[in-house]
Amino acid sequence: MCNFQQLMLDIANVNGFTDGEMMSIFDVQTPQESVGFQFWKLHQQWYKRVSATLEPYAITHTQFVMMASIAWFQEQDTKPSQAQVGKLMNLDKMAFSKAVRQLETKGYVNRKKSKTDARAFQLSLTSKALEIVPQAMRAIESVDKDVFGALGERRQTFNKILLLLNKELAH
Repeated sequence: MCNFQQLMLDIANVNGFTDGEMMSIFDVQTPQESVGFQFWKLHQQWYKRVSATLEPYAITHTQFVMMASIAWFQEQDTKPSQAQVGKLMNLDKMAFSKAVRQLETKGYVNRKKSKTDARAFQLSLTSKALEIVPQAMRAIESVDKDVFGALGERRQTFNKILLLLNKELAH
């Protein structure tokens, strides 16, 4: 018997299983039944495609989402604060701040003190960013269509499920 099997038998005995009865650490019979594992695998496949798509633009996925978020606010005639974009992205403050600094260094984002709140910074895209964001957006939307196109008419239902899960986990 391998060490892992012996360990599992020892744990099973401590937890009241009969002698020799094997305890499983899994809630499912096969990996195919694990929602978390399947979601992780899908994420990995999608993320690899997204990363490869963004490679020619020399930006990370986080940087792309940040610029796309700022672009969305700008299309709404809003100069977003760093906090507004961070909230939309649901990214922790340190990772967000690092990505903003990287985009500033690359010449894609302007960060200016807010005129109405001394603690806040307003973000805007530079003309350099405005050249690549629409191209990168079309490329990423193509990846999304390739990956999620298999859902067909169920794509909107899948998106509603993701919205529900994001909302529930935000609490």
